[in-house]
Amino acid sequence: MGPPPPAVSMSSFRRTTPMVVAALAVVLAVAAGSKPTRAAGGSAVDIYPVAGTKVANPRTTISFRGISTIPKITVTASRSGRHRGHFERHSDHRGATFIPDHAFGEGELVTVHSDTKLTRATSAGNVRFRIYSHPNPDDLRNAYGQLHKDPEGNPKEAQAFHTRKDLRPPDLGIDKRSGAASDDPLFYAVKGGPGQDGPQIRDSRGRLIWFRRIRPPLSPYDFRVQAYQGKPVLTWWQGRVLAGKGRGYGVILDSHYKLVKHVTAGNGYRMDQHEFELTPRGTAFINVYEPVRYSLKPIGGSKNGTVWDSIVQEIDIKTGLVLFEWHSLAHVSVRLGTFPVREGSGFPYDPFHVNSVSEDANGNLLLSARNTNALFLVNRHNGNVLSRIGGKKPDFTMGEGTNMIGQHQAVLQPDGLISVFDNGGSTQFPTTPDKESRGIFLKVNGGDNSVTLDHQYTHPGEHLFSRSQGSMQVLRNGNVFISWGGGNPYLTEFTRGGDLVFDSHIRPKRDDTYRAYRMPWAGARPTGRPNVVAFTGESGTNVYVSWNGSTDVARWEVLTGSNPDKLKSVGQVGWHDFETRIELKGASPKYVQVRALSGGGSVLGTSATIQPKRV
Repeated sequence: MGPPPPAVSMSSFRRTTPMVVAALAVVLAVAAGSKPTRAAGGSAVDIYPVAGTKVANPRTTISFRGISTIPKITVTASRSGRHRGHFERHSDHRGATFIPDHAFGEGELVTVHSDTKLTRATSAGNVRFRIYSHPNPDDLRNAYGQLHKDPEGNPKEAQAFHTRKDLRPPDLGIDKRSGAASDDPLFYAVKGGPGQDGPQIRDSRGRLIWFRRIRPPLSPYDFRVQAYQGKPVLTWWQGRVLAGKGRGYGVILDSHYKLVKHVTAGNGYRMDQHEFELTPRGTAFINVYEPVRYSLKPIGGSKNGTVWDSIVQEIDIKTGLVLFEWHSLAHVSVRLGTFPVREGSGFPYDPFHVNSVSEDANGNLLLSARNTNALFLVNRHNGNVLSRIGGKKPDFTMGEGTNMIGQHQAVLQPDGLISVFDNGGSTQFPTTPDKESRGIFLKVNGGDNSVTLDHQYTHPGEHLFSRSQGSMQVLRNGNVFISWGGGNPYLTEFTRGGDLVFDSHIRPKRDDTYRAYRMPWAGARPTGRPNVVAFTGESGTNVYVSWNGSTDVARWEVLTGSNPDKLKSVGQVGWHDFETRIELKGASPKYVQVRALSGGGSVLGTSATIQPKRV
């Protein structure tokens, strides 16, 4: 396929530079009047759910982090009494999880007692948290809405192939591509619109490399390259999305496109689609939305209101155990939500709505909370909010152009800036006029506790606005890559200074993607053979060949003959698209076979031997 993309380097996946991001975390913490998080190896053992949580799941486990030996504990619930269970060790040998034999009851107060010093424990050595109560079913009648009916079909803009008639991926139109644009492939997952849904990889010229069809009612979200156990892998979320809330699981594939692992939420929850972020530790940050009974009196609602709890978990991928769990309702007031309450509507109130997780060098987490129009830095050890950027009660003076509305994907960058996709508006009940969507860099200034706008990027031609979804990525070449969110099919690359160097759109334009990325991906070789078909007519034979997912095919070699066991090479052609047509003028071979060759001439794969069809 011409010059192969650059080889994958693990440095390509590093999201942060520890010293810079650690310094930024200190600025954020000090600005909020908090002490920086204690370093790992402190005297207390962290426990999750953290003390004071009021909305833990009845099926919760209890995780202990920062231990080398199993602690001695007793677990007692206010009505059901003592709960026995067993421990399972975390794969990094730095913690263990207590798994009760039986679930807790709704509304119970759970007390964990240990002689080991626990984070936020009382002087008696106790940590307490409460189990949530399920809402009234009537308050949930519209909670998940109607499953959107995927139109599917075969739109004319979709691609079609002789060798893979089962695949009709949406195409990608390239509107601009300059020499300053990245050479890395594009990664995105089309969902919800006409034609087939699924994750796809395209090269820098928009040519398809790999596509996997995901059939409704399942949808794919957040498709990208990440690293697991020191190797590049493909990841995405897959499941059902109902009224913006997901119920599904994470998918990890290796470079042969074989399943490595399905990642699921722990403690009785179902994984939401908004975040699936792998770490170098072999863990994944994911999020969950769970409807619970919770007081809305602080904002004029009832004492027994129904509220979405935004939950962040860190999952040990190898064991599936929960290493960390954070609840928005335990640490953030419902007063910070920007939407009015509509009790009786059948929709739970959604005051927080986490949609991204970015980790700093101390393990603290920067969370984007769309429904607060703010970012929150969260203490990894006790769950406390260290600082807020934007929203109703920011801990910083917000400079001109820094306020966000319904933002997505906030990421701590190596140079100390924070990148954010600012939607400029939000869903359900917008309380401010809609603004043009943009990618922004925010600079946190420790000297005067202010946030200033370092740079912003808007689409120069379409002046796009998206109420939901979207992403902003800093590329290896320093450029900025933006996916413009729900309802907008555009994928755009800018130089850091703001010059447009790449612009594209998904075809049909009614398709879109949750996020999109540009990342290196090389050395991928699918299992199975290349696919080949051939048609013989009066003027000769046309051979069509493809190999879904192969990144290193430089040329195709054609072999023909009258004996399937004695085929001879009749020539080579270069790879030029997902499916390559090879014309054999004046030839009517009885048998055809095709070999995939690398740039160095080695054989990467060989197709089956076929007989051409007469046309």
